[in-house]
Amino acid sequence: MTTPNVPPRKRIGADEESLTEWFMVHKREATWGLVALAVIVGGVWFYERSQSIKAQRAETAYFQARQSAASGNLAAGISDLQKVVNRYEGTQAGAQAALTLAQALYDQKKYKEGVEALKKAESKAPGDFKASVHAVEAAGYEELKDFANAAEQYKLAAEATRYPAEKADYRAAAARSYAAGGKTAEAKAIWTELSKDETSPIAAEARIRLGELEAAPMKT
Repeated sequence: MTTPNVPPRKRIGADEESLTEWFMVHKREATWGLVALAVIVGGVWFYERSQSIKAQRAETAYFQARQSAASGNLAAGISDLQKVVNRYEGTQAGAQAALTLAQALYDQKKYKEGVEALKKAESKAPGDFKASVHAVEAAGYEELKDFANAAEQYKLAAEATRYPAEKADYRAAAARSYAAGGKTAEAKAIWTELSKDETSPIAAEARIRLGELEAAPMKT
């Protein structure tokens, strides 16, 4: 009597069996891993959402403060701008408020206060605003006749901007401030570098300034 051909029982592969066994053993750890991932994803979303809301509120507060200053109530406008700077530090609106506040203070001949407002904002200003913050700060130092610090701020503005033409303009401003403060060697170094770039509109002025500095009598 012949034995019927019975198909062999399908066996689970060793790899599949190992994976299944691993999951059963580590089910708790795997579950907590998924929970942790969900928390991270949710945290990123919440952070981005909160930052977006903060930026919107900062913009609203900035425009309200600017309108207050433009309406003629300068004291209230300056106070409101200061609040925006303090509360929304690191946002675009916060940087704009700092620049507007400094300009309002400059208009009142309060150059030291304007520089101080920008000094507080410069470290956390968004990248696109750093050059402007440093440049306006430099203008305040110029009004205070502190040409050495003005030159340093112009140099920082040149480093912060991504536009070649602006970079050359800021470096030229730094050279002028150095010259005004009697630091001829530093001014010459910048003008010499700028004079070598024939494509720059600053090159012609650089050569003229170099000639003036070299012709000037040495101070004893």
